[in-house]
Amino acid sequence: MKKLVLGFFIILSFTACKHSSKDLDVTMAASVPESQDEITKETVSDRHGDEMEIIMNNTKDIVTVHLNGRTYELKKNHETAGFSTEDNKYLFTNTKTEVTFLQKDVDMVLFHGKKNQADTKMASQ
Repeated sequence: MKKLVLGFFIILSFTACKHSSKDLDVTMAASVPESQDEITKETVSDRHGDEMEIIMNNTKDIVTVHLNGRTYELKKNHETAGFSTEDNKYLFTNTKTEVTFLQKDVDMVLFHGKKNQADTKMASQ
């Protein structure tokens, strides 16, 4: 009798656990809304060969700077012509030809580089 009950459970477990390999698992992909922000990325080198990556979000007036393994997030400063951090320790200025990143409380330039002149050079005649 024990063998009959044991055999019944074994047969029942094999038939209950069958899953057709042809059946596809249905998964719903959550649609991620694409950002409508205008984002530009740029890498600038200085004369020493150091590189600074600049990610500008022109829609939200935010600049993210990656320099020497650190990341700084700066917001548009409406009082001056640049971007600064929340605690007003760092200042970032960006012109057509130059990029400057400085620490304000000690008046120290952390990075100063010129942009690629091939992109901005005008034809001379």
